[in-house]
Amino acid sequence: IAKLKSGSKSIRKGAKKIEKMNINDFYKNYLGITTPYAHQIKIWEIIEEGKYPIFLKVPTGSGKTEAVIAPFLAQFIQNKFSIAPRLIYVLPMRVLVNSIANRIREYAGNISENISVEIQHGEFPNDPFFMDDIVVTTLDQFVYGYARVSNQVGHHLDIPAGAIASSIVVLDEAHMYRDGFTFSMTRAMLEILYNPNIRFVVMTATMPKFLEESLFENIPIEESNKVISTDLNLNNQLDIFIGKEPIYKDKEVNISDTFLGKIRNKKTLVVLNQVKRAQKVYDEIKERLALREEKEIVLLHSRFTREDGRKHEETALSILPHKKNGKIIIPEETGIVVSTQVLEAGIDFSAELLLTELAPADSLVQRAGRCARYENEKGEMVIFPVEDEKGHLPYEKNHLKNT
Repeated sequence: IAKLKSGSKSIRKGAKKIEKMNINDFYKNYLGITTPYAHQIKIWEIIEEGKYPIFLKVPTGSGKTEAVIAPFLAQFIQNKFSIAPRLIYVLPMRVLVNSIANRIREYAGNISENISVEIQHGEFPNDPFFMDDIVVTTLDQFVYGYARVSNQVGHHLDIPAGAIASSIVVLDEAHMYRDGFTFSMTRAMLEILYNPNIRFVVMTATMPKFLEESLFENIPIEESNKVISTDLNLNNQLDIFIGKEPIYKDKEVNISDTFLGKIRNKKTLVVLNQVKRAQKVYDEIKERLALREEKEIVLLHSRFTREDGRKHEETALSILPHKKNGKIIIPEETGIVVSTQVLEAGIDFSAELLLTELAPADSLVQRAGRCARYENEKGEMVIFPVEDEKGHLPYEKNHLKNT
């Protein structure tokens, strides 16, 4: 109750008060970004004006997370919480939650050690009542908390719903809620948030127009609140090629010596559609190139234990080029990440070479967003076909055919 009355878990001290926030200065001093993009400035202005709901659609690697985190964190410097006392950041997968939470913690730590950032999902149920300053969570946990169907929350308490009502809610990677049941839940949840005027932002890089229209069918949203960037130029280059044969065929890994040489000499990401195929490809590359496990090559998929999964995520971020405090860090040694689609979105690293199996178009765009991701970078992407029988799984066969 004391937390509810204070409006926030942190003491909110140690930050210098200033009269008016300069957006460019904030990005430079606290996020390590010299010049924010036009859409980041636009979102800041819309949020400060209190105009909701907001829809943000910009390419991968263009700072969606920073666009909503920046104006919220600026409140702690001004000691004025006109936007909201807390922020709830909703993502479709646990692996994305862990990655984004760590990123936000770095930004928050640049302002004050008293800003609390917590994770809420099945493996780390640290804040079921959504009481911290920033809560990064999954959609299912967000719905469970609101509906009071979680054992942690109990059936007779309205604290999570009250915390949601006093927050700004961000639904990131919204295009990933596309299957029938999840999409219906997302749409219903947005309508629940809209009716009592709860502040929320929907963000995506690749949502098709028809999906956007369906999601907002019963939610009138002003055109001025839609920030859709189609001409953002990062001056990066990605050359795309089509492989002739599947990378996994007849229960055997099918990687030529030519590709193996490229993998050895470039920071590489290999994405397979199934865990079994990812495991086989990982073993093959590691053995043929005599690589050191977790030093030069790492495997990512959804079936690892909590501890191993976290360790592998950290390794993946450390062996591929990534950003830290606004600067690009390029590791010296060989860096190869073999993964399933768990890292299609939200993971902030940039490979030089991307080898991927055919997937639905929006998934391919997300995977492409992990290669030559940053400004002025050049990369190469090779898309391999899949076998005819069950190679299309977990996707629909006709989706791959259309792609």
